[in-house]
This record gives sequence, C-alpha cells and structure tokens, in this order.
Amino acid sequence: MAPILTWTSGIFVGLNVFLAMAVTGVVAVNGAEKFGVERSAAAGATAESQFPEKAPGSLQALDLNGDGRLSLAEAAGHADIMARFERADRNKDGKLSQAEFDRLDKLPEKPPRQKPRAKKKAAPPKT
Repeated sequence: MAPILTWTSGIFVGLNVFLAMAVTGVVAVNGAEKFGVERSAAAGATAESQFPEKAPGSLQALDLNGDGRLSLAEAAGHADIMARFERADRNKDGKLSQAEFDRLDKLPEKPPRQKPRAKKKAAPPKT
C-alpha cells in the first residue's frame, strides 16, 4: 500500500473513532431519550433575570463595588466622565453620588478658559 493511502486511511479511522466517542459522550450525559443538543442558556436561551437591568453608562452599571457611589478608579476608561469628574464632585470626597453623577451631563467637557488679563505697561522712566 502506498504511504499516502496509509496516511489517509489513518486520518479517516481517527476521525470516525473521535465522532463515535463524542456521540457516546452525548448519550451518556443526556440519556438515550434526549439524544442530541438542546437549546440551553449558554446557547442563547434567555430566562428571567433576578437582577434589575443596568443601563449602560448609568451609575449602577459603572459602580463596581456596589456602594452607590462612583469612584475615580471605577470611572477609569470613561474619558468623558474622567474629564469632568473633579468638577462634578461637589463635596470633594473623591466619589460621585447619584446627584453628582446626574450633573455630569450638564457640565462642559472642559471648563471655559478665562482670557489672561492684559498687563499694563509701565510708563517709561522720565529723564
């Protein structure tokens, strides 16, 4: 027998053995009556959640430790929040309460820049 035929038949036999073992595993786990794959939660089926939905970008979604306040570390990765964090933190405790978080949208990204005052030139010395 040619080497290519030996190699091809070896792969064919190996695949058949693998498929037989996979089918045997499915039957062993599911039982003979439930042969096959059923739709599970992992496959995309949904069940009622016991937790309320958290809107993306809301304080509850960003509050990783669940204390009801947003720290600077929890806001990391959200440039729009980070840019206004210090100005929104009215009591300067390093965390945003719900009221302070709601105020974020009303704040401009950068504070308005004040124009530097023009310095008055000193009068030239009289001689």
